[in-house]
Amino acid sequence: MSASDISYDMDVNGCLFDLDGTLMLSTNCVEKFWHDFGEEHGIDSHELLKTSHGRRTIDILQMWKPEMADEKTSGELEATIPVRWASYAKPVPGVQELHDALPPSQWGIVTSGTLPMASGWLKHFLKFEEPVCFITAESVKEGKPDPAGYKLGAQNLGLEKFLVFEDAPAGIKAGKDAGATVIGMATTYDAETVKNAGADIVIPDLHSVKVKSWDAETKTLSLRFENCLY
Repeated sequence: MSASDISYDMDVNGCLFDLDGTLMLSTNCVEKFWHDFGEEHGIDSHELLKTSHGRRTIDILQMWKPEMADEKTSGELEATIPVRWASYAKPVPGVQELHDALPPSQWGIVTSGTLPMASGWLKHFLKFEEPVCFITAESVKEGKPDPAGYKLGAQNLGLEKFLVFEDAPAGIKAGKDAGATVIGMATTYDAETVKNAGADIVIPDLHSVKVKSWDAETKTLSLRFENCLY
């Protein structure tokens, strides 16, 4: 069976999405930010980048520059990224169509980014209003791979059976440990890496996700996944 033949149908109550690498591709922006940060502070940028993806800035600072590891500094640093590096960002294919098809009450964002950066991407790049559930680095004490963010998101939306969309191993583990079915996105890592990290389904991008129906009475969202990689 080829990848294009793999499809799944699933009924859930809602969906939680990571932001970077899942709804938009800002990896190049973030990598440029951390490269410059490493150069400025005498840190090996290559080694720093190995630890950066899918983790909160405050946690990365704690590893490499602990004297700067506070929420105020993290927020100030991250707020510069959408302004300075936005030209390097791209939307994940299919994000606009899926956004428009999902019932607003049944989806949210759980990101390792701070509120200034995450809201900046939504406002200035994706042109989305903040969802009713918007979990950022400030919302939880522990970042991914800790499941606290996804647990809080599911609680806020009242979701019993839910999906998590993630591209990074740390986020995939967080979603699984929160009790979600995880849809892995092969946008940052290759499909095999995403699958081996624990994703239940692996898709190339959001064009693979189709909203079949939404029953407001039973809170049932029916989705179809096409052209899956695993």
